[in-house]
Amino acid sequence: MTDENVQKPGAWRVFWKENWLVILVVLGLALAYLILHTPRQTFASTEALQAQLQTGRPVLVEFYSNSCSICLISKPKVDRLEAELQDYATVLRLDVKDPIVQPLASAWRVYGVPTFFVVAGDGTPTYGRAGAPNIEELQAAVMALVDAE
Repeated sequence: MTDENVQKPGAWRVFWKENWLVILVVLGLALAYLILHTPRQTFASTEALQAQLQTGRPVLVEFYSNSCSICLISKPKVDRLEAELQDYATVLRLDVKDPIVQPLASAWRVYGVPTFFVVAGDGTPTYGRAGAPNIEELQAAVMALVDAE
């Protein structure tokens, strides 16, 4: 058999054969990001954000970034906590890249994400924690404010 009679595989077939695992990993990561990213809560102004913090009921504030792996990984836990606390507190998820959120993050000395605060109904932070969320501590801090009312 001569080289002229041997059929060469198509370029896409060769590409797929050599890179199938990389392609599947990239598609899996893209799907995970779409599932785990936190949609941005938008506010018209800093005053509107401050008003959300002074509603008279406790507020759980999460400062996050969708480029933060810990934020993405902890999102399901925070989602469950939000569902558990919906009758007792408001949950605000604030993207540190939002220019309206940045003054508040600076004032509250948010140097890394995720960072969580529990805020009393008058807008005063009563609990703060940087890093991966400790759901039990956050829930206890919110319930302490609810019981104090």
